[in-house]
Parts: sequence; C-alpha cells; structure tokens
Amino acid sequence: DVITFSPAGRLHQVEYAMEAVKQGSACVGLRSNTHVVIGVLLRRASELADYQQKIFKVDDHMGISISGLIADARVLRKFMIQECLNHKFVYDTPL
Repeated sequence: DVITFSPAGRLHQVEYAMEAVKQGSACVGLRSNTHVVIGVLLRRASELADYQQKIFKVDDHMGISISGLIADARVLRKFMIQECLNHKFVYDTPL
C-alpha cells in the first residue's frame, strides 16, 4: 500500500498535497466569442528564486496555464502536445 502515516497518525500524501496547493499560484481565464484572456499570478518561492513560466503554447490555436506544481503540469503539457501532433498526423486537421 502506498499510504504512509506519520507517527502522529496523519497521512503524508495529504500533507504534501496541501503544501503543493499553498505553493501554487492562481490562474484565471476569460473567453468571449472573439477573444481569450489568460492571467496568472507570479509568485516567488523565495528571494533567491526566479519566476517560473505559467502560460505555455500547446499548438498553434491552443495553450494552457499552470497553477500548482510546474513539474506535474509539464508532463501533462507534453502529453497534450503529443496528442495534438497525433491528431494532426492522422486526420490532417488541428485538434
């Protein structure tokens, strides 16, 4: 089983997830019939750290914004890019 309890009886995975939420930043997207606006809150983890990119291009007509842990979102972004390329190759149309 992958569940690990602390000596105090708490779940480590839940505590790690709550800490990841605290370290994340907000993303907001607005859509109209003609435009899309995405805004993100850039927050430093420490004074020595630099801002991380939060908005990424997936395809010519598609992008994503990231809130939370960047490493997890980069894996999802890579998967989305592969799916867009596969769809474009098979059906000769963008996803």
